[in-house]
Amino acid sequence: MWVISKRRFDITRLKFLLENALSTKLIRTAIETDETGKTNLESLLDSYAEKTKLSPVQRMKLYPIIKVLDIVKKSFGRDTETFKKDLKDPVIRKIILNSFNSLLTYGLSTPQNFYMPLMAVWNYTNNCNLRCKHCYQNAGPNGEKREELSKEEKMRVVDELHQNNVVTIYFSGGEPLISPDFFDIAEYAKKKGFYLCIATNGTLMTEKNVERIKSIGFGYIAASLDASTPEKHDTFRGVPGMWEKTCEGIRRLVDAGVTTCIQFTLTKENFDELPKMFDLREKLGAYKVIVYNYIPCGRAGFENDPTPEQKEEALRIMYEKIDAGYHVVAATAPQLGRYCKERNASSVIIAHYADVKSKELSTISDIVGGCGAGRVYCAVQPDGLVTPCVYMPHLVAGDLRKQSFKEIWQESPL
Repeated sequence: MWVISKRRFDITRLKFLLENALSTKLIRTAIETDETGKTNLESLLDSYAEKTKLSPVQRMKLYPIIKVLDIVKKSFGRDTETFKKDLKDPVIRKIILNSFNSLLTYGLSTPQNFYMPLMAVWNYTNNCNLRCKHCYQNAGPNGEKREELSKEEKMRVVDELHQNNVVTIYFSGGEPLISPDFFDIAEYAKKKGFYLCIATNGTLMTEKNVERIKSIGFGYIAASLDASTPEKHDTFRGVPGMWEKTCEGIRRLVDAGVTTCIQFTLTKENFDELPKMFDLREKLGAYKVIVYNYIPCGRAGFENDPTPEQKEEALRIMYEKIDAGYHVVAATAPQLGRYCKERNASSVIIAHYADVKSKELSTISDIVGGCGAGRVYCAVQPDGLVTPCVYMPHLVAGDLRKQSFKEIWQESPL
């Protein structure tokens, strides 16, 4: 979310707040529930956003938390009216509630452990219209067949994630748009207040699908392109003509005003395409290029893993873009943060997609940490199995058909 959001905040001031103002007693008071089952913090957020009014007794009891929210407002550089509007946003509310529970359970840790994940990547289906040779999920016509949850079971998954204040659902696959019930479930999730994203191959972006995506209100769409020209991309994807269809899909999304990124997986074969992808981004009007690490799993073998020299050169290319002030790069590689820090970049990328000022680097890197698998996020497989990461599809933490999400996240030995 950090890389896509235009909102910026003072992470150093926020860390000071967490270490000094939020005592355990204060946090515990905030998440106590009243006779209706609503937490004090939820009541306070409603009051702050002028949805309801606190009684004089409640206001006195919650006064320290009111002052904390004032500090948070200043940390984000928001004026009072804008901040009130922010607190009506269900995504912001989920982040605040999740954070309070995390601080009560774990304290301020470095890296931070979360009471519930901030994001669930949902491999919605193993069905796909392409045959990508580097597919981590081994999806598609010749891939692994996995039983899928029913529509009712999918709605229950959304309900459980919502009840536990998970902030983001990132739909992946396979190709999510292939599933007949995808938009129904996505719309249901949006009404629950989730920040929604899609990882897609971009070939099914008909005018009707783009209109539905826009009307639901996805945070952003990440469409896969493996090269700047058709031949190499289509070789990766296993079906001719797909480069043109994906580019057409990206243009449609951009023209409709949907925030759209190019997701590019760096491999030994397409390493030389990286600089060209930034030019293609500009031509298509995409927001950023998200560079993914190549992970040898699923159909992706070690033979296409970039060499150490290629990986370091890729870091240099991305660093030069960032240091020159072109904030068109994002990456899932924690190594890029290390590379930028070593070179005192004016901006830096940390962990999962974050693009922040270098003066905030040490603070945010301490809090966010490196890999967030099983700590910041998890994956939900098509059949309801929960795994720490999409790149660990067979390392199972639990089964949503048999266990609650809370039980899996908090009690799994993984």
